[in-house]
Amino acid sequence: MQGIEWLEGLPNFEADRSVAVSPLENVRVAASVLGGINSGLRFIHVAGTNGKGSVAATVAVLLGDMGFRVGLFRSPHLCRLEERVIIDAVPVDAGRLDQELAQLAAMTDQELVPQLTHFEALFVAALSVFSLEGCEVAVIEAGLGGRYDATNIIDAEVAVITSIGHDHLNELGPTLTDVLNHKLGIVHDGATVCLGPLDDALRAVARERLSLNPTIWMDELEIERFPGVGGQEIIEHSPLGDRSFFIPLFGEATGFNVMLAIHAVEALLGRRLSSERIESGLAHLHLPGCFEVLRGEALVVVDTAHNREAAAALGVALLETFGQEYRVGIVLGMSHGRDPGEFLRALALPEVAVVALLDCGVAPLILRAGVEEVYPNARILDWSAELRSVGDLLSSLDVELILITGSHCACGTVLCKDTPRLLIEGS
Repeated sequence: MQGIEWLEGLPNFEADRSVAVSPLENVRVAASVLGGINSGLRFIHVAGTNGKGSVAATVAVLLGDMGFRVGLFRSPHLCRLEERVIIDAVPVDAGRLDQELAQLAAMTDQELVPQLTHFEALFVAALSVFSLEGCEVAVIEAGLGGRYDATNIIDAEVAVITSIGHDHLNELGPTLTDVLNHKLGIVHDGATVCLGPLDDALRAVARERLSLNPTIWMDELEIERFPGVGGQEIIEHSPLGDRSFFIPLFGEATGFNVMLAIHAVEALLGRRLSSERIESGLAHLHLPGCFEVLRGEALVVVDTAHNREAAAALGVALLETFGQEYRVGIVLGMSHGRDPGEFLRALALPEVAVVALLDCGVAPLILRAGVEEVYPNARILDWSAELRSVGDLLSSLDVELILITGSHCACGTVLCKDTPRLLIEGS
């Protein structure tokens, strides 16, 4: 796997925020030389503070169910690098991805293309794979921000902005208006925009910026939700007629993300989807790490929430789905200097019996201080040493409902170690 080995040696902004990203022109040159940018692919581009991964995956599933060959580029991954480059809902073979990366490495060595970072090189290789494997549509999840993100070399017909929150203020701020403007940078001339909920001040900024773009405002959709066993029913009221469908996912935020995905698909195709078509596509939807409910000796919920807005949405979804009847334990690992106290306060669970700490960049000592501040009566365990059997560790929490959260690292550390001990709910 020479190509993947080369990739893993590149500067990686996801791991080290001091890494400088390349100018977009450098990324565009590399994509042009490798052959993925001028291949006739149609693009949907998804950016946002939270929810972009679930929106992108939902778009891809809906289009795939209608017979399109769909490429999906996501970041980051939970267990395997190939999870970031998906065709027709299946991660590409590692050898196939390695082949494109090896070609890019050779071109870099010969100075035919500029030196790129880890994320940039992987994206360029993904575009090439999508093109060579005959994809018709590519759904691209932005990395950080939008305006200067490597993914912004594409000219997307549809741009989706899922949400604007306080994460990455150091890189995109200092204000939420700055964050919004960065993410609106993925909107090119003529693109249709699907925009998640915004407060009044941000909405005014967006209206001015998008005055020449057809825009679907999530705030203006009339939606009802009815949570139930195994998911929720969504009813959308519209002058074009009501439609209702069941989604096998939990939580208000997830419901809104699904609606964003539906409208993005409709914007690309230029036609309205029926309730039956939507429900058919969503029946195949699986979002690893997005309020993913697993069953072992206890209920296990895995969610990659890693900032205060995502934590708040997660807490509401937990209480809506399970109520307060379960004794709760949390497996927590956070990265990039995030504040565990802020995260746990936003999560707002009324009581937590035990918290297990993982070292994902924020030291267990800092995590412990945050836990003690918010849940002073909780038992605290340090799991920062190498994990033994995940099943044994989860059993040691001695609770009925376990939440694994705080970062992709935390979720991946547990899910990717010995997942046969955990069964997907309903299997």
